[in-house]
Amino acid sequence: MSSFNSVFQAELAALNFAAGWALERNVKIKVFSDSKSSIEAIRSPKVKSNFVLSVKNNLYNAKDLVSLVWVKAHAGNPGNELADHFAKIASSCGADMSIPAPSSYVNRVCKEFLMNEWNSYWKNSTTGKRTKEILPSANLGLLISNKYVIYLITNHGPFPAYLCRFKILNNPD
Repeated sequence: MSSFNSVFQAELAALNFAAGWALERNVKIKVFSDSKSSIEAIRSPKVKSNFVLSVKNNLYNAKDLVSLVWVKAHAGNPGNELADHFAKIASSCGADMSIPAPSSYVNRVCKEFLMNEWNSYWKNSTTGKRTKEILPSANLGLLISNKYVIYLITNHGPFPAYLCRFKILNNPD
């Protein structure tokens, strides 16, 4: 798995592997999982992720062979503790699996990229000196939707001096 993959995806990959293993060998198995979110995603009628849909389909194909049981995490269950131990080992040295990045990761990377581009543009722009005194960097948290506040910050509004600059008024007085 890649560094951008989530624990949720790893849990789903393990369930997918178990279903494939049972189908290959035609063996009935019981899978104990402490991942409530994975089980809920598989049981949900509304699936947005192709990866979740793929796992759901594989488990459906193995429905006569695979029983899925939720167990409470970190409750002293020796089997679950051992599974967590091996999951940690597998995450650092296990086989690479091609699992697409979760949309949350893609959204975060895109947002970081756009914020960096916006800040770079803002920093290198030669215009907006007055605004830069008040807002020194681009920041989504500082987005202002009140047009009157924007008029005051930018000095671009229904002010006589501004309107005169653009020949809308003849005299700034």
